[in-house]
This record gives sequence, structure tokens and C-alpha cells, in this order.
Amino acid sequence: MEFSIASRICLLVGVLLPLLGCGGGSSLPTDTLIYSRGGDANGLDPIHTDIGESVKVIVNIFDTLVEYDETTLDLVPCLATEWEVSEDGREWTFKLRPDVKFHDGTPMNAEAVVYTFERILDADHPDVHNNIIPYYSNYTQIESIEAVDDLTVRFKLKESQATFLANMALFSSGIVSPTAVKKYGAEFTRHPVGAGPFKFVHWKPEQEILLERFDDYWGEPARVSRVVFLPTKESSIRVTQLARSEIHIADNLPPAEMDSLEHTPGIVVQSTPGINVGYLTMQTRKAPLDQAKVRQAICHAIDRDRLIEVAYSGKAQKAKTMVPPTLWGHGADVPERTYDPELSKKLLQEAAEENGFKLPVKLQLFVMDQPRPYMQQPRQTAIFIKDALEKVGFEIEIITNDIGQHFQRMTRGEHQLGLSGWSADIADPHNFLHTLLHSDNINEIGGNNLSQYKNAEVDKLLAAAELELDQEKRIALYEQAQQLIYEDAPVLPLVHVPVRIAQRDSVKGYKLHPSSRVRLKTARIEGDQ
Repeated sequence: MEFSIASRICLLVGVLLPLLGCGGGSSLPTDTLIYSRGGDANGLDPIHTDIGESVKVIVNIFDTLVEYDETTLDLVPCLATEWEVSEDGREWTFKLRPDVKFHDGTPMNAEAVVYTFERILDADHPDVHNNIIPYYSNYTQIESIEAVDDLTVRFKLKESQATFLANMALFSSGIVSPTAVKKYGAEFTRHPVGAGPFKFVHWKPEQEILLERFDDYWGEPARVSRVVFLPTKESSIRVTQLARSEIHIADNLPPAEMDSLEHTPGIVVQSTPGINVGYLTMQTRKAPLDQAKVRQAICHAIDRDRLIEVAYSGKAQKAKTMVPPTLWGHGADVPERTYDPELSKKLLQEAAEENGFKLPVKLQLFVMDQPRPYMQQPRQTAIFIKDALEKVGFEIEIITNDIGQHFQRMTRGEHQLGLSGWSADIADPHNFLHTLLHSDNINEIGGNNLSQYKNAEVDKLLAAAELELDQEKRIALYEQAQQLIYEDAPVLPLVHVPVRIAQRDSVKGYKLHPSSRVRLKTARIEGDQ
């Protein structure tokens, strides 16, 4: 039997805080922050996941060499206090913060940093038990890593890389305890040990993840003693729990419900422009989706303006390319994809005649069962797309999977059409275009090129842009690549969505970061009735 969320909170608090009553009208604990989201994590080893529900936890357990400033996207010191780069851009030397400990009491030093990145780069590393490393391609320019002394690490790159320092702030660059990885083996993903402001206590799948403040943290200590992450798929339950003071923070709620909460006493809604994209992926290696005309027909069949009204309550921006307009290099000169069902029918008919297939075209559309920052109502989005496509010559079957299975199946290429999205890990077009559309990121090591799209010229342009240090030249390269992607139509960019959370007004000190990272060390609670 499954307990309700409220019952679980009562049980948890009853264990943690014996003196606190848990009944109608009681206040939330002031030293335990309860964060409710739309689903559970799929693992807590930084190198083996790209699921947002995992990342929200990981960034509170693991620190990186550099991190984003508290309020901007500027990169600032974290476990590294300073760094220098050679004139040719190929050698980066980091000075580490002294006297830093991992949560297991072992020292965070240069050897631990080398070990962390060797696990990403070495396919035969004895302490890697899963060949799915989603961000592997971000690190392939690293030629060698050397522990110069206990507090100095030197990276040598094959070529200069414009995104190298930003990659050091990726959650996947979180520095791990070598002792803990060796101790837990394949189970490290369920027993994570880092050097961040919170340490892991336990994970009860589909119930809760509990973290505690790490009292030996090198920086300012966290303001709350504990953080509880609760997974709840039903947004209506989270809205009710928030209104009843049974949770502190809820994210990824549908826009209409978030609008309502803005007028609810005791609740504050925070918002920041989202560096994200929600999109429709088309498996380009499966007929008839291997034909550009079929993919273009799909693109012209979907009225994204209407989709924004139906599934986003008007609270989204229509996407033109995969790069959000909040970033430079977002393809300002790429044409707007028009809604034109008659053109869609024409293109599909031409493709059918040229390639010998019959109409209607039967396709499966994969959709996740949990809300995402870029898609708070995935089921409604899928139904809208199904209806639109069936009006122009397609027959669509919706396939729903839980969030982990959804992306695993699409990574393996099992889908034909699929709903997906991306929230920026680094504030750079590379993170969208290379990660989602370069052929290096197809399948083999858990890459995110879900369309299995391959265009040699696009690959060449994106690879050149990654290594080019002149931003204006990078913009020109990205513009060229996005024009080719538009013509090939391996994906249909749907929306860019502002990120909003709702919280009790008793939560102070927590601000939504422009990167949308959930960093909770500054949050405090001043009492809630």
C-alpha cells in the first residue's frame, strides 16, 4: 500500500523531530525544507544521468571546480580558488581549496579530481559500472589530467575549447570521493558522496530522498538542517499540499495552476526566463521519417501558437530554433516555420508517391508521464500533436512511459516521434546544438541526439564552433548550422518556457537561478502556519 504524501511527511518528521506534532493546522518544521517535484531521480552518480530530477539532488551533494555566481551566469571559484590558461588555450591549471573534506571524511585533493574525470573519459575504468555517460562528448577534448601536487591539477587539451571552463561547472563534473566509489561500486549511484553543502542520508524510491547539512562544509553552511525531495506526479496534489502548508516548494506546475497560486495567501511564485526548449524529435533512421519531406510535413502540420494556448495557458514562447533567444547565437536569421496544413498534406503526398508508401502514415508518439520544466503538461501536448497530425494524413498512437524509461527508450532509438526537451547545463549554444544534434551524441554512450540525425556539414560546423574562441565567428558558424538543421527538420522546436516555482512565503533566501539549478544551501525557513 502506498502512503499519501502528507502521511509520508508526517512519518518522516516524526522520526526526525519527535517533538513536532503532525496534524491539521500544524506548522512545517523550520529546519527541514520539503521540496516536491513531479518525479523521482533515476540515479545520483553525476556521470550517469541527465534527468532533471536527479540533477536537482546532485548539485546539492557535489561541488565542482567552478560554479555559477549566486545570481548570474558568471563562472566563479568553487573547489578551485583560481586557475590560469596557457596562451594557446590548451593547458588549464587549477589551484584547489585547502582542507576540504568529502562527506565520508576523506580529503578532497588533486588525486580525487583526476579520478573524477578519469571515470568520465576511460571506457575501461574499473570503477565505472554503466556505459551510459550522457555528457561524455563534453570532455573529449581533454588529452590528459595531472595532479601536479596535492592542491594543483593540470588539464591538457587536444585543442583549445571555447566551452572548457563552463564544462567544469557542469553537474557531471561534480567531484566524487574515490573512497566511496570504490566502497559502493555500482551502488554508488544510490549512495552518493561528494563535498557539497548537503550529505546524502537515504533514498526510498518513489517516496523520498533525504539530505542533511554537512557541518564540515568548506563554505557558508546550509541554512536548514535537512532537505527532503518528494516525488509526486499529480500536480493537483502538490498544489493542495502547498496551500495546506504540507510542503515548502513545488516546481513544474501547469501554468494555470501557477497563475492561481500567485493569488493564494501565504504563497510566493518565483519566475525566471527559461534557458530551455521543448521539442518534437523525429527518428531520422526509420522510414518514412528518413525522408525530409515527411519531417517537414509534420512541422507544418502543428499550430504551435495554439499549442501554447492549450497546453501552456499562453505562458510560453514559440521556438524558432533549438537555441533559446535568451542565448547569443540563437539563429536570428533562420526562417520561421509556418503552420500550413495544406502544405503539410502536399509534402506528405509527394513523399508517398516518390517513396512508394501509402497514407495514412502510422507512427508512434512517445510521451513522458511526468511534467518537465519545458513541458508541464506532456499528455495534453501529445494529444494536441496527435490531433494535428491526423488531420493531414498520419495515424498516431501515443505511447506513455515513466520518465526514466521514456528517455532510455528514445536514446536506444525505439521511438518514431517523441516529446523531449532540454534545459541549459551551460549558457552556450553548444549545449543545445552539439548535445542534441551532433552525430557524436547518437546512442552509443547515452547521447542525447534522439533523432539520430547525421549531417556531415552540420557536424563540421558545430565542431568548429566548439573550438573557435572568437564569439562573433562562433555565431556565424552556429547560424550556418541552424539553417541546415531547419532544412533537414530532424526536430520541430516547439516552445521556450519561463521557469516558475511556487513556495510558502516562510521560505527565505532561495532565489531561482538563471540556469534553473536548484541550489538550496541559502534557503532558510522562518516559520509557517
